[in-house]
This record gives sequence, structure tokens and C-alpha cells, in this order.
Amino acid sequence: MNIYKNEFRFRIALLVSALFIISATLWYTHLLADKLAVEERKRMQLLADAYERLNQSNENTDITFLLNIIEQNKTVPLILTNQNLEIQGQRNFDSSKAVSPQFLNNELLKMAENGDSISIRYNGKVIQYIFYKDSNLLIELKYFPYIQLLIICIFLLVAYLAFFSSQRSVQNQLWVGMAKETAHQIATPLSSLSAWIAHLQEKTDQPDIQQTIIPEMQSDISRLEIITERFSKIGSAPELQANEIVAPLQQIMDYMKRRASNKIQFILKSEVEAGLKINYNAPLLNWVMENLLKNALDAMDGSGIIEIQLTTTAKHFIIDVKDSGKGIPSDKFNTVFRPGYSTKKRGWGLGLALCKRIIEEYHKGKIMVKESVLGKGTTFRILLLK
Repeated sequence: MNIYKNEFRFRIALLVSALFIISATLWYTHLLADKLAVEERKRMQLLADAYERLNQSNENTDITFLLNIIEQNKTVPLILTNQNLEIQGQRNFDSSKAVSPQFLNNELLKMAENGDSISIRYNGKVIQYIFYKDSNLLIELKYFPYIQLLIICIFLLVAYLAFFSSQRSVQNQLWVGMAKETAHQIATPLSSLSAWIAHLQEKTDQPDIQQTIIPEMQSDISRLEIITERFSKIGSAPELQANEIVAPLQQIMDYMKRRASNKIQFILKSEVEAGLKINYNAPLLNWVMENLLKNALDAMDGSGIIEIQLTTTAKHFIIDVKDSGKGIPSDKFNTVFRPGYSTKKRGWGLGLALCKRIIEEYHKGKIMVKESVLGKGTTFRILLLK
């Protein structure tokens, strides 16, 4: 459980760091854009001063210098008008568009609405206006960080998905390896035990051994063979067959009932027709149900009620497993299905993770915590396709 707390804290720290970097980038870019806008305003003011000097020029005025000032503006788009806002000239617009009076009038209207203009005076009277807008460089500077952040986000998303896929692949390989090795390790002594039981049957005539001990041993071996079969199916595509569902669930409940306290009541409620068959893998689904029932037993202090309810919809067969145990906090509804998460001191935290894998990956169904109230109990829901 500490693993997931640390993982959550790491994600929060990573998110905070990312937000800080994004905020700092946007702030600094905005600062640069403001500085550039001020510089462009100064250049437009210098340009207006040059026009005023030209209007007031005499034989001592350096006209070439003033014309050079005007010519030096090669980036900021501007429109020169008279006092009646009639266009007299333009600079730095797309040459193919600037020939259109309609285009220039639209640009002039936008500039006038934004208030980006400087007046040119002669003898104290306004005779011309310079209307201008942001240069392409300033526009790119304003939008560049957003484009950059979008690219970074896409890159991080792809990297995260690739990492998640790789991590999941490693986990799958670990699952398969552990399951196959467990099946292999169990199979060897099972064969030996079966041979010893056959030998014991031949060599003894004692009634208690023949009628009690040997049948119990055979029952335990059969149980181990079922477990071995379950583990052997992990990692391979399980075969789904049309099987009846109600009777096997009753058998699983009866099996768990014999191993539980007498103070725990088991109830099976079925709203489906008798003999209903659905496609599922019997050994694996039985494994899921046993895990859910064991968790329900662990959640209760030796007394309470465990109820399995069977219902159907047009598309799904629904299995609800309800207990009157300790309950699960709402913020842990998804966490309980993660490998390694366990509230038990001696638990590995693989039971519910295995259930999720069997139901969702092998049966293409869905398993979830339907509801849970602390101190009152939990309901797990399984959805299987009909």
C-alpha cells in the first residue's frame, strides 16, 4: 500500500513541477512579448516623428536621414492615413493582398478598434495617422510557448503511454512466469502423491484409511490439480465454452461454506432462468469467485452475511458478491485491483488483481466495486457478456 502512496505523491510532485515550468515559461515569454511591443511602439513613434520632420522640412533638414528611418521599418505592418482616415500608404503587408483596397480597409478597421495609432502633427494640428499592428515576430513570440507546450505535452503523453505499455508488458511476463512456474512446481509432487495413494490403497486393509483418509487425500489432490490447471492457463488464451452458471456458483459457495465459521451465513439469490448457459472458462471464473468469497470472509470477524446475487440484462450476466464486512474507502475502489495492494499483514495483494485480469482480459467483461460503506460491507460486481 505504501508503494501506491509513494506513487501518488510522485505524480503530484511531477504535476506541480510541470505546472511551475509551464507557468514560468508563459510568464517569461509574456514579459519578452511586452518588451518587444514597447520597442515596436517606440519605433512607430520614431517613424511618426520622421514624417513630422519631413512635413516641416527646410533647406537645413537632412531628408535622406529621415527617409532612412522610414525605410528601416521592414517588420511592423502599418497604414498611413490623412486626418479623415483615408489611406495614403502602407508598408509590410503581403504584397498580393495589399493591392486590394478592401483588404487594407479591413486591416485599418481592426487597427482602429485596437487603438494602435500614432498621430502626425503639423503646426499643432493632426494631419496624418499611422495605424500599425503587431509584427509577425511578436505574434509568433506570443503563440510560440503554447505551441511548444502542446508539442511537449504530446511528447510526454506518447512517452508515458510507451512506458506504461512497456511496464504492463513486463508485469504480464512476470504474471505468466510466476503462474507457469507455480503450475510446474505443483505438478511434480502431485504425480508422486497420486502414486503413493494408489500404493497405499493396495497395501492397507484398514477401514478408516480406506474409507476416510484416502478419500480425503484424493479430494485434496483433486483440489491441487484444479489449482494447477488454473495457473497453467495464465498467459495463454483460455477457451470459453457455453456452461451453466447457477449450479457451479452454488458449488463454490458450498465449498467455501464448509471452510467458514458457522456464524457466517451464505445466501445465493438468482433471478435468472434455470439452466442458463453463458460463455466462460470454468476453472478461471471459479478462481475469481473463490478469491472474492475469501476476501469477503477476511473482511468479517467470524460472523456476518455473504450474498451472491445473479441477474441479467439484455447484454450482460451480472454477479454481485456482497458481504457485511469492514468496507472499503471510496478512494480505494480502483486501488484494490492493483497488484501488491493489500490491507492484510500477510497478503501479497494479488487476489483482486488476478480477478481483474481474468474477467477483463480473458473474458472481456468488467469487475468493479459496486458500492461499499465503511463498517457495513462491500459489493463487488462482475459483468459477463451473454
